Amino acid sequence: MSQKHPMKGDVWAGNIDQAIALIEEKENFLFCGDIDPDSVGSMMSLALFLRLMDKQASIVLENGLNENLDYLISILEYNSIRILKTEDEIKNMKKSVDAIVICDTANTKLVPFYSVLSDSFLNQNFSVIEIDHHFGADSEELTEDGIKLFREANATTEIIGELLQELMKRFPETTDPFNQRNILIGLITGLLGDTVGGKVVPLKEDFDYWMKELGARLTKNTRWRGAKEGRPADSKDSKFASPEKISEYLDRLSDEQEGCLTALTNRINNKNGLGFLNLMEPTYKEVEDVCQPYNSDWFADILGFLLNRVPEEAGKIGVICFNGKNAEGKECIFVKLRRAVAYDGFDLRQVEDQLKGVFDGSYMGGGGHPGAVSFRIVPQQEEAFLSKFEPVADYIQSNMK
Repeated sequence: MSQKHPMKGDVWAGNIDQAIALIEEKENFLFCGDIDPDSVGSMMSLALFLRLMDKQASIVLENGLNENLDYLISILEYNSIRILKTEDEIKNMKKSVDAIVICDTANTKLVPFYSVLSDSFLNQNFSVIEIDHHFGADSEELTEDGIKLFREANATTEIIGELLQELMKRFPETTDPFNQRNILIGLITGLLGDTVGGKVVPLKEDFDYWMKELGARLTKNTRWRGAKEGRPADSKDSKFASPEKISEYLDRLSDEQEGCLTALTNRINNKNGLGFLNLMEPTYKEVEDVCQPYNSDWFADILGFLLNRVPEEAGKIGVICFNGKNAEGKECIFVKLRRAVAYDGFDLRQVEDQLKGVFDGSYMGGGGHPGAVSFRIVPQQEEAFLSKFEPVADYIQSNMK
């Protein structure tokens, strides 16, 4: 496959036109992609619009979502958007689906059930739309002949927002998606998820435009019921009426999770602006009295907070290593790096070549943005891994400004 490149001008406009034509033509759409707030928010928002056009939509979500994103599942279920969780469920859709939409996914390794999707759809000349904002590292086009909507953006939901604007111009008789609370919630969730709640914003003008536009529409379209006999009035905390309310919900932790986060923060090894947190299985057992298992949904809920906490505690760059499974279900060691909000002196994508060198034959892939990357390494003994990672850490420190 070819590496992805951002599109502009006539190429971008032409691809938008092709995507709109395909959406008009087809009736039953299957969504898939890497599972995070931006991906799911993107898939959900476009799927909800398709439902307004009386079309069918299904979304592949193998393991569901963590607790802080449970409202997205509720929205999908309420709007009869089918959630596919198994190989058999995906295979059974082969006769009904006539188009695939892949959102916010750098490469095939990050797509749940990719081999099944490939055999059942992608290799069978199904129509495909790819929508993404990941470039560089190991980003690649997932199809040869699919319609590509690739451009620089803070989040894929920004691209979905632009696509919805163009769809409204083409089909003015359809209900305005920007007057639909659930679509607005999906778009805002993705944008907040990929910008650390608005703290890490590569394209500020775009971010400000969308947050102002979507936030104002969300407030306008949130209705509050007054009190009636036998029913109290709506509480101001019962609905998302602004981006700030969504951000608060995404940032909530239980007391137990707060305790675990504090315990893990105390284990950060800070060396001249580079923070390192080893959460590999043998070491993680040392905190099992205050933290639930590292492979639990509970741990997944606090991982995002850790990814932000480590670089902020260190001052410049944070590194977290932990055991897990990739989208294909294969065991691996995740190496995630993120910059502190106020630091931009090092492009984290440069780390990939160093990892490929020291983990020759064991590197499984990865990539991301200048300020946040994720890589995967073949499982190995903790001591051997840490020994090999030392020169990578030295490289980062020697190049930090």
